[in-house]
Amino acid sequence: MMQNASGATVGVAYGTNGDNLPAPSQVVSLLQANNVNKARIYDTNNAVLGAFQNSNIKLMVGARNDELSTLASDGASSWVQSNIIPYASSIEIICVGNEVLTQATQFSQYLFPAIQNVHNALKEASLDTQILVSTTHAMDVIDSAHSFPPSAGAFAGAIQADMDSILSFLSQTGAPFLATVFPFFAYIGAQPGEIALEYALFQPTSGVDDNNGLHYSNLFDAQVDTLIAAMEAMGHSGIPVVAAESGWPHEGDASATLGNAQAYNGNLVAHVSGGTPRRPNVLVSTYIFALFDENLKPSSPAFEQHFGVFDPSSQMKFYDLSF
Repeated sequence: MMQNASGATVGVAYGTNGDNLPAPSQVVSLLQANNVNKARIYDTNNAVLGAFQNSNIKLMVGARNDELSTLASDGASSWVQSNIIPYASSIEIICVGNEVLTQATQFSQYLFPAIQNVHNALKEASLDTQILVSTTHAMDVIDSAHSFPPSAGAFAGAIQADMDSILSFLSQTGAPFLATVFPFFAYIGAQPGEIALEYALFQPTSGVDDNNGLHYSNLFDAQVDTLIAAMEAMGHSGIPVVAAESGWPHEGDASATLGNAQAYNGNLVAHVSGGTPRRPNVLVSTYIFALFDENLKPSSPAFEQHFGVFDPSSQMKFYDLSF
């Protein structure tokens, strides 16, 4: 894992939507050479999972959205038997579905039953305390009318029933709330001048004040605390937050420059050990998005293909990013 002096752990998100990427065994060697001990993968490709066996790299493994209906019925046990148990020593989290409640709503009805069934299948194998189960949420789970200040955070009304079930499950099992936290998207979606670039990049700025006396010097903290406030508003105050993706592209937008990407990722690694104003000194485990540029991802918007920390030849783009 990337580690700063205070011991905060930062992993990487390893996507495979490219036709020029290194073999999984080479990827493992690359991560080991850079002291990266955590990685997120987005499916259960057995070749990838096999490469990580005995690597001392802990994985967040994904169950794809198109698998949810099967997992919600009677397929969870066989899925766990085939895709998880043989590689269990390398897996610490299963992410069942990705941004379903707001970005892939056609699968919403299957999400919570799939989460429960995967957990129960792990329990049958006595792996339920070793491998936690959660799902990933985009920031738009927050009601736009309650997105600022952070203390006003509230989940969108249309998803509150689903979210209540998920939060109760996370509270009971000790699993984290997984979120994709991208100040980049908030910055490019804001009106000109509404969000300072420095505020998005963890650079010195006057920041903003909440109405409860907390001061925010960067947008990442504000986004994480908005999620925490929304969970607390629903009666769940102890669920840890993991940034399952966070990064900044280096190409494809006026603000997507190599310098900005280097600044964001480097400052993020240095920052996350300190917690957030709402939860000071509570580490926010974070996965940098992404390990590589992925040339088979959608080319519109152009920046989608350009989040990689490394190029396909395994050369690091950010030479002062401390892994």
